[in-house]
Order: sequence, then C-alpha cells, then structure tokens
Amino acid sequence: MKAAYDEWAVARTPSLLAFAAALVDDHDAADAAVTRALSRMRGAWARVSRDDPDLEARRHVVRACSTPRRAAVVLRLLEERSDAEIAGVLHCSESAARRYLQRGLTEVHEDAAAASRAGSAAGSATDPAGLREHVVTRAGSAPTQLLTRQPPPTRAAVTRRRSRGPWLTVLAVLVLVGGVAYVAHESRTPGGVFRYSRVDVPESWRYESYAGVQLQVPDTWGWGGSPIRATHFGGPKHLGSCGTSQASVLSPADSSPYVTPETGFVGRPAILTQRCMTLGSAGTMPSGYAVWFDSPLPVGEKGLGPTVAETRAVGDQHVTVFAPQPSLRRQILGTVEQVRVDHHGCPTAAVVRPSAGPRPPEPDSLSVCVYSQDTGVSTLMYSTAFPADAARRYAAQEAAASTAGVSCATPSGRWVALGLTGDDDTSWDVVNPGCGRIESAGGRSAELTPETVRDWAVGGVTAYVSPPAHGDPALDRYFRTPTA
Repeated sequence: MKAAYDEWAVARTPSLLAFAAALVDDHDAADAAVTRALSRMRGAWARVSRDDPDLEARRHVVRACSTPRRAAVVLRLLEERSDAEIAGVLHCSESAARRYLQRGLTEVHEDAAAASRAGSAAGSATDPAGLREHVVTRAGSAPTQLLTRQPPPTRAAVTRRRSRGPWLTVLAVLVLVGGVAYVAHESRTPGGVFRYSRVDVPESWRYESYAGVQLQVPDTWGWGGSPIRATHFGGPKHLGSCGTSQASVLSPADSSPYVTPETGFVGRPAILTQRCMTLGSAGTMPSGYAVWFDSPLPVGEKGLGPTVAETRAVGDQHVTVFAPQPSLRRQILGTVEQVRVDHHGCPTAAVVRPSAGPRPPEPDSLSVCVYSQDTGVSTLMYSTAFPADAARRYAAQEAAASTAGVSCATPSGRWVALGLTGDDDTSWDVVNPGCGRIESAGGRSAELTPETVRDWAVGGVTAYVSPPAHGDPALDRYFRTPTA
C-alpha cells in the first residue's frame, strides 16, 4: 500500500504544485497546501485509492487556499477537467460547478481589464508574452517542471506582483489555451485518474495492443516505432531510436497523402528504419501525438516543447501518451488494461505452429496477430481483426492454393498468426516470411501471393512485417521493408 502511495505522489506532485500555484498568488501558500494535501492523502490512502486520488488531492488543496470560483476556472483552463470532475472537486452539483465557472471567468475578464488600464509591465489581456513571463517567473518553466522552479522573489518583487491582481496567472493560462470562448461552454469527455479507470471513448476509436497491454486510440492514428533496447546502442540503458519520432504508415482512416511529424501514431519497440540513433539524439522524440508501448520514460509527466509526454505503469510495462491536451492523454490512458487475449482475439503467448482444431467452414472473423523477436523474446507486437467477408475470402484463397509436403522451420524474427473463428472455435494458420508460405493444420501450406495476403496484410501489418526475401515483388505493396 505504501509503495502505491509513493508511486502516485512522485508522479503527481508536480501537477499538484502547478494547480496550487495557479490558485494562490503565493508560493509558500501553494507549497503548504500541497504538503497538507499529500499528508492527508497518505493517511487515507487505503480509502481514497479505491476512488479518485487525483481529484481527492485537489479537494484538499482547494479547501486550503482557494475559492470555488477560482478553482473551477483553474480546473477547466489548466487541466481541461470536465463539469463532472469540477463538481467532484468542489463537492457540488454539475450545474453549480458551471455557475462557479461562469462567475470565475467573469472575474478573469474584470481583472484583465483592470490590469490593462493600469498599464501593468507584467502583461495584460493584449500582452500574452508578458503574461507568460509572469507565469514562468512565478511557477517555473512549465506546470510539469515546478520542482525546478526559480528561488522565491524578494519582498519588493512580491509586493509588485500582488499589486497586479491575483488572477494574472489564471489569465495567462487562458491566453495560452486560446481564450474564454474555447472553455466557457464546452463539455469535456470525462478524464481518467491516477488509476486511469475505464473511460468512455468514441466508437470509432480502435484497439491496439503490445505484449499483453491493450488500449484505444483515434482511428486516424497511424503506426510506427518506440525505443528499442540493444547492446550496440550507446549509453547505460542501451536505448535506440529506429523510427520513434513519427509514423511509418498512415491509417486507412487518415486522408493525408503522406506522413508528417504531426501524424498521430502508435509506436512499438521495432526496427523500422536502418538509420538508428541513440535515444536522446535530436529527432528521436515525437513532437505531436503518439503512444509508445514499452516506453523507457518514467511514470509522470514531461514537457517536450509543443507536446507533453504522460506515462503510466501497467504491470512491468510503461505506456506513454504524447499530446498537448491533458484530457486526451487521460482519455487514452483511461483505456489501458492488461490482457492475455486481446480485443482482436490474439493471445499474448506466441502462436508458432498451426492449430490442429477444426477449421470453421464459414468463419465469422479473422484475427491477425503479428509476433516479434525484436526485443529478444517472442512478443505479440500488433493485432487487428476482419469481419466474416474478409475471413471467408482468405479461407477460400488459402484452401485453393494449399498443398501438402512442404514444411517450414519454426518462424523467427517476425511472423503472423491468422485465426479463423466460427462456431465458438478457432483454427490457426501461421504466416512464415522466412520460407514464404502460410502453414495450416494437417501439414499443408500455401505460397505467399497477392491473392493469399490481400485480405489481411493492411494497416499495421504493412508497418511491422517485411516481405519474404525471395518472394513475388508484387508482395512489396502489402508489407514494409525497413528503409535506409
């Protein structure tokens, strides 16, 4: 229990300090409020950890140093909290939370107008640069970096700062996120908590999994890499980037003609380019939207220029979401779970040989499971699934091309298991790129051809599976070869 509290406190103290600093125009008061909140959280951890420790901690901070109106504005502007979450912190109804928010935003306008009339050198409603400088001086270089902020200012500086009005920090956040109109009436999707309980996401979001950890992302995100561990990389952690900073393959739901650094993607430890660099070199971190499975980043939040990396631990794996919006990061992390068989029907334990079970005559679905040994052990790297029409087309093509008497060695490197499900049973074929064949039960196999792969070799399969070295050149369009 103590270890769970310690992990939570280490990960969340910077954001609590940022929250408190935006509530009260006094570093000492902010520090005291957070210290008191952490002390109370530790004493009641057995109870609060079952609910929502993030919001409970903010309740303690608000009681110590703020009014409900100011708290409502900070929760919305700084943290993008939903009406329900604001109500939870303030212990009120959602309608009351909206009233607090509206009144608080009115006070922001009034304070901004007063500061503008006074000609404050620190900034005004029309001087975002001055407001940003005020926030940097008072709270550190960013909300997630408060633990390394500057020493407290002198008494004279404090006097000047307080004369500018207590709402300048909130106003700075307001300017930076784009204005009152953006947040005054917009409902947010309910966010996650430290435990990242399940949250609602759009039906269009797809499932992604890696090594027994599953989550959901927007269906427009593509596929790419995350850092990979290998002894030939420099540094004590031997971490390398072989395509970690942007997508390699677009999603079919993305209408863009080509990949850009702004293309959202899901990254897995994989060698996707022959130009590998030690992690930490320029160009190895995403600058936009991304997910890294098996991330090397520590639990917590880290500002990275235009985006923020938020990391949670799931079993023995870390998952990092890169996004500037806290609500989107919480939403994705709120879908994370551990599984033995993922949403697409793919087992975490590698399928290396065809199954001997009955083959459904009319399969209802086709599971596509990509396994990899890039990290030294057989791992479920990627999965997807297709409905009955694609499953039946594949089964017919494979059966027509299948012959007996040709066997392959146990697959290595990367390979694909294809599960045909019907009548509550599943049979497995194994795609072995090393020998260019699809093996099925009973000692039969079919050659890899455009006809036998076109119904399943799309999307992430294209990103993570290379064509056979001596196969039909027409297969290259269905698979991705690492590029120089």
